[in-house]
Amino acid sequence: MDAPSNPLRGEAEVRIGDIEFRIAVTWSGLVRLSKAMNADGIETIYRRLFSFEPFAVACAVRALIVADDEDKASGLCARILRDDNISIADSDSWQVAVETAFTAHARGGSTRRDQRSAHEIAEDAVLGNPLSPF
Repeated sequence: MDAPSNPLRGEAEVRIGDIEFRIAVTWSGLVRLSKAMNADGIETIYRRLFSFEPFAVACAVRALIVADDEDKASGLCARILRDDNISIADSDSWQVAVETAFTAHARGGSTRRDQRSAHEIAEDAVLGNPLSPF
């Protein structure tokens, strides 16, 4: 991997077979996934990804991958999804990454919409509130 994942951008590291890469849950990625999977909402997308449904995972690898450019993304996706690379054994790593990326995306949105005062933000940070942006 070129750089570590950035949870503030909804990114998570994942290992499938012998390939480490990053995924990021973004709104545009969710739109592409929703259309490709004919999903009726975020809950459906999440459930299908978390359950390691093969078609959903294949679509998500392509829609959520973080790469420097489109050519690099296409080549990396092809390598990840090769029959001799991906298997059911990758489900644990995938589930951790999906959970991490979805949680980071939701927290990022909450942080951007934060209406608390500076005092409340500092108090939450000191007291260890998990929604604190710190």
